[in-house]
Amino acid sequence: MSQFWKPGAEKPRLLDDEEGGVVFLSSSLSSASSIGYGYASIEKQRQRLPVYKYRTAILYLVETHATTIIVGETGSGKTTQIPQYLKEAGWADGGRVIACTQPRRLAVQAVASRVAEEMGVKVGEEVGYTIRFEDFTNKDLTAIKFLTDGVLLREMMDDPLLTKYSVIMVDEAHERSISTDILLGLLKKIQRCRSDLRLIISSATIEAKSMSAFFHARKGRRGLEGVELVPRLEPAILSVEGRGFNVQIHYVEEPVSDYVQAAVSTVLLIHDKEPPGDILVFLTGQDDIDATIQLLTEEARTSKKNSSGLIILPLYSGLSRAEQEQVFSPTPRGKRKVVISTNIAETSLTLEGIVYVVDSGFSKQRFYNPISDIENLVVAPISKASARQRAGRAGRVRPGKCYRLYTEEYFVKEIPAEGIPEMQRSNLVSCVIQLKALGIDNILGFDWPASPPPEAMIRALEVLYSLGVLDDDAKLTSPTGFQVAEIPLEPMISKMILSSNELGCSEEIITISAVLSIQSIWVSGRGAQKELDEAKLRFAAAEGDHVTFLNIYKGFLQSCKSSHWCHKNFINYHAMKKVIEIREQLRRIAQRIGIVMKSCESDMQVVRKAVTAGFFANACYSEAYSQSGMYKTVRGSQEVYIHPSSVLFRVNPKWVIYHSLVSTDRQYMRNVISIDPSWLLEVAPHFYQQHRLNPIH
Repeated sequence: MSQFWKPGAEKPRLLDDEEGGVVFLSSSLSSASSIGYGYASIEKQRQRLPVYKYRTAILYLVETHATTIIVGETGSGKTTQIPQYLKEAGWADGGRVIACTQPRRLAVQAVASRVAEEMGVKVGEEVGYTIRFEDFTNKDLTAIKFLTDGVLLREMMDDPLLTKYSVIMVDEAHERSISTDILLGLLKKIQRCRSDLRLIISSATIEAKSMSAFFHARKGRRGLEGVELVPRLEPAILSVEGRGFNVQIHYVEEPVSDYVQAAVSTVLLIHDKEPPGDILVFLTGQDDIDATIQLLTEEARTSKKNSSGLIILPLYSGLSRAEQEQVFSPTPRGKRKVVISTNIAETSLTLEGIVYVVDSGFSKQRFYNPISDIENLVVAPISKASARQRAGRAGRVRPGKCYRLYTEEYFVKEIPAEGIPEMQRSNLVSCVIQLKALGIDNILGFDWPASPPPEAMIRALEVLYSLGVLDDDAKLTSPTGFQVAEIPLEPMISKMILSSNELGCSEEIITISAVLSIQSIWVSGRGAQKELDEAKLRFAAAEGDHVTFLNIYKGFLQSCKSSHWCHKNFINYHAMKKVIEIREQLRRIAQRIGIVMKSCESDMQVVRKAVTAGFFANACYSEAYSQSGMYKTVRGSQEVYIHPSSVLFRVNPKWVIYHSLVSTDRQYMRNVISIDPSWLLEVAPHFYQQHRLNPIH
């Protein structure tokens, strides 16, 4: 093994820099021999990563500082290597565990697989991972554990001080998801009670000084002679240089009207004119990705140009493991891989072989209006920081090119420098219930890296109160509040599950909840919309989408979970397999909190009542004289429409409840069910006073 600094050994030479961090000056790293038979090449690959020469420095800083902030480009090796360095240095001895969090599930799985491969072990043994509804760890063996920020937050409900972890590395902190921000605030609190816990905050573009200031907002302890004790509370900052090559940036001369079509044309142009090298295309979501793949495939079929050498692959969070692995596998000789991705490939994942990047300039982002109580998933322009990250993907293996589907003037003048943290533009209902479940009652006084808007916080408290989750003192109710907090789903779905217990339809509601946890169970209908619509009609229930899901689930089971049946009916086979897994996990959780599993057979009225009990705040009605298909939300009188993907599109029942809204040219309701308005008064009389509903009857 290579020599590297171990905790307690003579320290390497270091120099404090003017930023208050520490810069590593020298070390005696010998060249590493292979770890074992067959691992020489992997060990050589590890040594070639930019982070390798900082190994001694990282270990020294982690030993001597409570918090270490590591800034390094994606691809520098920080995510895969630092947990291994920590294990080799003894941080997992004595049954302790090294944790590394990621904002995205796909990144958790991919990184765990890579680290297990490098260490020559199976995933689930020494290297494990946990994401919502999947736990591949072994409590006796796992030393390095990859998990999402959200899963680590849930672990705090059982172990508030996270006592089994010696080091927690919060990776991709610059993404500033809600879970990351809550986690950072809570870890800062835990540090006060656990001087043995080490934190590593790692990121590609993070503003290191502001993160350092956040963790240093308290005075250090001093020893008797005025010597500061270890660990030092002042965070260390280390910058890990990447090994990027030069990337040429190309802009469009005129703004493009359809970025999907423009992306397709650009890919074909690159394939026709440019030398070998894989292409990475950044789009906004699964719908865009499916549409682009369809267009490229058609183009490859009909084009006289040599587009037969393209291997076109999607990359987004809902993919199966098999589909993910295709993206990471080497490109066959004479072929060119085209990976069409959401912003997940911006920082979380490193794809080798990418030489060309096509950047649409957009991503899907949540924006919540606490006044109207409507949260939208909106296609919005990315920030300059994101645009730079995307371009950087092209310079990993050799000089590359980035084709931006927007003008240079737009980039310079219109695009914001940084993105807005998710905490400041999201519905905070789930966030509030998590903090309440962790015993943090003064939520407005909580130490946030970025303060949430007070209006959003107040609205979240109102919704949780109306769901019966919080009492008059804004504390969790017993048992409802604690049960809702225990279920790892949004509180409205959790409340729907609890109500199904009283209504005797828990089997059906658990199935519906599992389907709602998946992005979509349908295969995209681009180019075959008529066939998709016909397939939907085979399962369509007059009551709406939720009951339609039950019909599909039943059909899938009756087909003996056949992939052929799914293909024939335009249903995503991998999504249905995931529904089965999630349903099983939810059943176990439901039984643990005292829910009796019972079927209502074919009484769909109780199923709709249970949905209403959870989602009463999303009720809408159609006015007698309104324009075709328009609804108004009971709360806020917002204009909304049924999404074309719903089985109730064009059916237009008078009263409906939706699961979520998506905003394009209009506000569209997704996953819609018809209801009787009298149920609203039954399940939420405090929310809907009689006089607000009467005029509408």
